[in-house]
Amino acid sequence: MKIKKALGILAFIGLVVCTSACGDKKENETATVEKTEESVNESETASEEETSETETTEMETSAEEESAKQKDYWEQWSIYWDYMAAKPKDQVAMKLDAESDQLYQDFLAGNAKATYDKKGDNGMYICLSEVLEDGKDYTLTEMEDKLVGEGQYSEGWEYELENELYIDAGLDGNLELRCDIKANEFTLTLIVKNIDGNLKLCFAGDSWSRCDTSVYYNGLMDSYGSGGAVHHGGHSGYIDADGDYHFWYQSWEDGIEPWDDGHLDYVDHYIGQDMYMWLESFSFDEEDGKTYYWFDLVEKNNDEIPENKSDPNDPYKLAKEALEAEGLTVVTQEAFEQMKDLQRLKIGFTDEVYNYGAEYKPKPME
Repeated sequence: MKIKKALGILAFIGLVVCTSACGDKKENETATVEKTEESVNESETASEEETSETETTEMETSAEEESAKQKDYWEQWSIYWDYMAAKPKDQVAMKLDAESDQLYQDFLAGNAKATYDKKGDNGMYICLSEVLEDGKDYTLTEMEDKLVGEGQYSEGWEYELENELYIDAGLDGNLELRCDIKANEFTLTLIVKNIDGNLKLCFAGDSWSRCDTSVYYNGLMDSYGSGGAVHHGGHSGYIDADGDYHFWYQSWEDGIEPWDDGHLDYVDHYIGQDMYMWLESFSFDEEDGKTYYWFDLVEKNNDEIPENKSDPNDPYKLAKEALEAEGLTVVTQEAFEQMKDLQRLKIGFTDEVYNYGAEYKPKPME
């Protein structure tokens, strides 16, 4: 009996030990699984965070690269326009002959007369044509006195020389005087040329807060301004080596916005949804010549909308139909550039003169 009892006790102890061991093993296995799951979750989280950080870094890098590209692009434009600009006397003194220099200084001092050429008068508010006779000779002082006494907008104004600069119109090596004269809130720009010892007033144009008139070193001239937030434009011309002014073309840009419901219409013609149209008009006549149009469609963020010629409801197709339905002559931008080049050559603005400084002009951004 004692032996049997002892055996029973041993069996019980074994069972308890076995149960305890099995329980420990199970707990260990559970802990291991939990640890593995935690590890996997941590690894996945770390991977997601790493991916997010990488994407953020790439976006930041891309934004920085784009910003740097934009900066370089506009800095290059600044370099180009600086090269194109009329030059101060100290930069071109070696090219300025003694006779021209003396005549130009005499003109600025009010002692030498220049022949007024009405064809080159581009004034809008300071209008020499109101007070001077075509083909007659005037000193700078006489011009100013007539404007002060008789001018429609400039009565009582005081005139003051602001800049003395020089250009080489037509790039023939003979320099012309460009003088900018401050008059109230306006600036009068004059181009004077020495022709065989006689001065000619080749060009006159004015600038103010909403319009800028510039004459560049090679004889290119432009006058562009704003008529409102979405309406601006002006005209371009060319002064040749003989001192003759030639009108080149005029152009205007109008922004057409969608209605409150997002519909973009032209008159009563539907074009598209949630988009804007920039409508460009241009003409090669100073007065009432034939006007041509081209247009561009952009999203609200100003990104260009791609054209889809296979879509019968493509907004470009609908826009062209809408404009033509109102009697407008629509061309492509490429056709406009070709027509502009043909007109440039027609007025004697040669490739050689036109491309002055082209090596500094930035390439279009991709």
